[in-house]
Amino acid sequence: MSIEIIITIYFAALAILVLEVFVPSGGVLAVLGGLGLLVSIYYGFQISPFLGIGQILASIIAVPLMFFYGLKKLTLNKKMDTEEGFHSDKSGMDYLLNKQGVALTALRPSGTIIIEGKRFDVVTEGEMIDKDTPVKIAKIEGARIIVKAVPK
Repeated sequence: MSIEIIITIYFAALAILVLEVFVPSGGVLAVLGGLGLLVSIYYGFQISPFLGIGQILASIIAVPLMFFYGLKKLTLNKKMDTEEGFHSDKSGMDYLLNKQGVALTALRPSGTIIIEGKRFDVVTEGEMIDKDTPVKIAKIEGARIIVKAVPK
């Protein structure tokens, strides 16, 4: 095999590995690229030990750099802070703590309530609460709003 074919296989294998970062193939492209690198390195050693060692050293440096660069291009660079106006749907729900509302649906144990004209998806601590029953926000755990029935 000529040196030109070996180098072509080597760079084609590197290109396939780069493509793996951008195309969801379930690892098929990574396997093909890895096999291409191994084949080109094997035949590189057949021509010259220096060529094979050079290919191995280039692979040790190039492959991690390509994956790092490819993944860096795919990730979100801008940090979304609350200071800049970004927030999740459920952030800042602590103001609801101890407020009272009415069960819009039966809570078995999850459902919907209305507080001050706004609908909220809630859960109970396991008990069933009938529709139109007054409820009170007992806890807020992350995005979960936990309610209890208001005693009559």
